[in-house]
Amino acid sequence: MLAADELGSSGVRVNGIRPGLIRTELVEAVLSSPEITADYRACTPLGRVGEVADVANMALFLLSDAASYVTGQIINVDGGQMLRRGPDFSAMFEPLFGAAALRGVV
Repeated sequence: MLAADELGSSGVRVNGIRPGLIRTELVEAVLSSPEITADYRACTPLGRVGEVADVANMALFLLSDAASYVTGQIINVDGGQMLRRGPDFSAMFEPLFGAAALRGVV
């Protein structure tokens, strides 16, 4: 991260948080599908959906003195999901767009 490099000499730390699937109103449609939720959990080493508190706790850590030597990092808060494949959203999208669209047929 260029900002971390440029601002480090001024004592400014620059980090980012990359959340995974976090239980919010925005992802309620995803979480209301038992098929997608089960597949997501199967693709996540920690086996659960993230909570807002998980992201907030990472932000608190980065703001604390415990992270005083951390800069230029993008930290995944995703239960390890980025280590595996993403969930299969076909149960949600096939009714909307049709099976042919999911196969890339226009």
